[in-house]
Amino acid sequence: MDQFLMPLIFACFVWWLSTGIVLWRARQNRETFAWTALTSTFAMMMAMLAVFVLRNETSVAAAYGGFIAGIILWGWHEVLFLLGYISGPNKDPCPKGLALGERFIVSAKTVIHHEIAIVIHGALVLVLSWQAPNMVAFATFAVLWAMRLSSKLLIFSGAPRINEALLPAHLEYLGSYFSKATSPPAFFLSTAMAVGATAVFAALAGASSSAPFASTQWTLLATLSGLAVLELIALVAPIPDRFLWAWALPPEGATEQDATADLNTNTQSPTGYKKKSALSGTRLGVPQEL
Repeated sequence: MDQFLMPLIFACFVWWLSTGIVLWRARQNRETFAWTALTSTFAMMMAMLAVFVLRNETSVAAAYGGFIAGIILWGWHEVLFLLGYISGPNKDPCPKGLALGERFIVSAKTVIHHEIAIVIHGALVLVLSWQAPNMVAFATFAVLWAMRLSSKLLIFSGAPRINEALLPAHLEYLGSYFSKATSPPAFFLSTAMAVGATAVFAALAGASSSAPFASTQWTLLATLSGLAVLELIALVAPIPDRFLWAWALPPEGATEQDATADLNTNTQSPTGYKKKSALSGTRLGVPQEL
């Protein structure tokens, strides 16, 4: 049982810690953004080196190492996105009254550069680990990407429990693209895909119980997929998950002036989007949604 329990606990802890670090760094003074981007880029380069070094290693430690590398690679994209360095050409609030197709186009323009960067980076990680015994880093990166896409589908289609509180002040314009209308088809489709992936990974872990490396890697991936299910549910159900990252966020109920002072920003973003209360709610399902 320990061979499954330890990877499960490890994956949950790394997911929680890495998410909190990203959220925390995105809310620091803007003068620190360049330093954050530089250090995260260095960590990303070391993770890419680890992908290559570990590609032929099949120990349990190598499985954990590949998982951490995948988390760092994905975290680099989230950091640069939340800092505002890689997003999209459209940085204006969503115009009102758009048809579904028009809203999709303008929404895509807010994040298209980020999406292209993820595709290119994912392809590079795949090339580095292609047909190697250890592809845990790429698999981790791919699962996190799938988690994000499923969350974005639900957010675009409609999720009633979306909260812009996790968006940094300079990205608050993205909140205007979130649809809080209920969309059962999108929820059931996204959740079914996440549940299916979790079931497959869990089955592979069980079938590989006699092979430590394989059982570890499949358990790590099953845990990530399971977390995706919880994150999707958190978008439609009143689950108070803000406490998970309370240490990385400003105090709940802080005023706009407090948030502005902490961030050393003006009451209006560089895009001209007038800020609402930076902490106007208590929920946003997953960081991968951002």
